[in-house]
Amino acid sequence: MLKTKLGISIALVGAALYFLGAFSFIPAVLLAGYVLIAEENEWVKRQAARMIGVVLLFGVLSIAVGWIDDVVSILNVIVRWFDDDVYLKVPANLTSLCQYIISLAKEILLLVMGFMALGMKGIKVPFVEKLLDKYMSSEQ
Repeated sequence: MLKTKLGISIALVGAALYFLGAFSFIPAVLLAGYVLIAEENEWVKRQAARMIGVVLLFGVLSIAVGWIDDVVSILNVIVRWFDDDVYLKVPANLTSLCQYIISLAKEILLLVMGFMALGMKGIKVPFVEKLLDKYMSSEQ
């Protein structure tokens, strides 16, 4: 069984990365930073980068959904220039629903990836994998 410099198994550190990513971003980033700086095992380094990539991907999706309210607010200002009685709004709290779905999907994906990392397996997220292949390859 491969171990880290701290004596913890690599599979456990990989799983911890994903579990921390699902629950709290700051400890996950600190652990990922340690792994990327101090550890030599390529598998665990890739898991750290993959976790950061997945969390950032879902963060960008969450920001994009948040823009729906901003766009509707801008349109509302423009429409009210011409008619004070008209008020636009996003139907049925659509943005809140989308935010909950994104958050749930992120947490489920990271938890599944964490359990798979215990067996040193993984789920590949195509967009994140493409970036990892481009920037983490040993041949530059």
